[in-house]
Parts: sequence; structure tokens; C-alpha cells
Amino acid sequence: MTGNVASGGRALLKQPVPVQVGLRLQQITSVDQKAENFGVVATLQMRWHDPALAFSPDRCQCPFKLFRDEAFAKFASESHIPWPEFTIFNQQGKRWVQNRYVVVFPEGNAVYLERFSTTLQAPDFNFRRFPFDQQQFAIRIDNLYPEEFFVFQPLEEFNQVGMKLGEEEWVVVDSTASVTSDLSSSLRPVSRFNFQFKAKRHLTYYIFRIFLPLFVIIAVSWIIFFSKDYAKRVDVAGTNLLIFVAFNFTVSGDLPRLGYLTFMDSIIVSGFLVTSLVLVFNVIIRRLELTGMIKWVQKVDQYMLWIYPLFYLAAVLIVTLAFD
Repeated sequence: MTGNVASGGRALLKQPVPVQVGLRLQQITSVDQKAENFGVVATLQMRWHDPALAFSPDRCQCPFKLFRDEAFAKFASESHIPWPEFTIFNQQGKRWVQNRYVVVFPEGNAVYLERFSTTLQAPDFNFRRFPFDQQQFAIRIDNLYPEEFFVFQPLEEFNQVGMKLGEEEWVVVDSTASVTSDLSSSLRPVSRFNFQFKAKRHLTYYIFRIFLPLFVIIAVSWIIFFSKDYAKRVDVAGTNLLIFVAFNFTVSGDLPRLGYLTFMDSIIVSGFLVTSLVLVFNVIIRRLELTGMIKWVQKVDQYMLWIYPLFYLAAVLIVTLAFD
């Protein structure tokens, strides 16, 4: 090629500009289990170098240029300078930007900083093992320009999860940052920055609020087998069943309303069925006692004293294996 290129112009053939991307998760504002989304407050940082952004500090009498809000986008548009504009791929609704700054240095280095809050889709949620589930959360940021213009790279020292996220139910156990190549809506490959973190639930609430009362109800159903007053056993079994129904209504607000059964649902249903069977068994035993079959009743009752806990433990084991 023999044509002349104007001084300061952009190269006709060049490699894509590497853009370092980092994200700092500062708050988890909500986790909607039914809608499969979660809200976050986070800070995004991007760093890149573009000679077209270089300037003389003597001319402007400034060590750097600071752009707020949409000022940099306007400047880049008027100067016909592409920059790593982005979109959050799994964003739902509007992204509320609290602060946005771009700092440009004389040699052409640029730093983009944005603190935002938004709601993000989480299609990887799976609550089958609730409340012992571990969920995968992700923030996926796509470059608007194809990869021949910009390529994302993780900014490792900036990627982190805050110590106080403001979410009492979940505790983050791991986080990773990676960059992949994905097809955009224009069917051209673009760089995607993936910030992923895993979180599990604090179990103290569920142990003392649900599992312990459930254990007490089941234990009472078993203890009544030690009584030989079969009429009184029917009354206690019926009362215990009503208590279980009331307990189920009480805790229903704490359970996720999903289109499939969770581990917790199965445990509660199993407990309800076992408690109902105990009532049916005691009614039958009482009727047999009234017909004079007391010896046969006592023999069967002696076996049931140990069959009942083993039967319930087997049911819990089957449910656990089914959801493992």
C-alpha cells in the first residue's frame, strides 16, 4: 500500500483493543426464588488504552480529563472514537446508575467506573434441595462491539465480593471471573465478562423454625404408642394431626412457591402422611379392642412401637436420596 496516512489518524489494520474488566459486588438487595432473579448493587471498572484518546496536558493545563455521566459517550461520539460500550446480558428492567466517571490520561489510558443497582435474571436457580441448596448467581456483561474492536480481560485485583452484602439468608462461598466469546444479536462474536458466585443458605432459621418443631410433632406421634389407653391415644393422635396442619399453614410463607417439589416439601408431606397413618392405626386398634381382640391388639402394638420410627427414618432416607 502506498497511500499517505494523516498524522494522528487510526491505523487501518490493527489488533483488537484489550479491555480489562472488573466487578465488585457490594450488596445483594433481594433474591426472588419464584421469579428466578436477584437484585444487586455493584461497581464496574474498565481499563483500556487507545492512542486516539491521547492529548497534550500542556494544552489543556490538566494532568487528566474527567468525564461525568454521559459526557464521555458524547465526547467519543463527536470525536468518532469507538469505546467499549457494554450491556448487561441478564439484566431485567432498568439499570440505575448512581455514579459514572471516565478518567482519560495524556498517554491515552482510560478508566471507566460505574456504580449501579439492577435486577438480574438467574436461570440457573434450582431449589430442589431447599433449604440445603447452593445457588449459582451470575452477572454477564457483553461488549456492544464485535471482538475485532475490543476484547475483554478480567481485572483480577478488582473482582471481589463485599464482606457485608446486606442479605441475611445467603452466604457467598465462592466467586470467579472469566471472559468468554458469545454471539450477539447481530450474530457476530463479542466478548462477554462473567462474574459468577455461589451462595448457600444460613440454616439456623430453618433448623429451629421448621425442622425442630417437625421433629417434636413426629416424636409425640411415636410417644403415644407407649400408652395402653387406646381411647386416649386416638384423641392425642387426632390433636397431633391438627397441630401438624396448623404448623404447615404457619411455615408455608417461608417456603418457596415453585412448580416442583423441594426437599423441604417432601419432608413435610412425609411427616403429614405418617401422622395421618398414626391416627388411622390408633382408630383401628381402638375398634379391635372394643371387639374383644385385646391380646392381638397388644401384640401388634408392641411391634408398631419400633416399626413406626424405623418407617419414618426410611421415608426420610428415601427422600434424601431422591434429592441428592
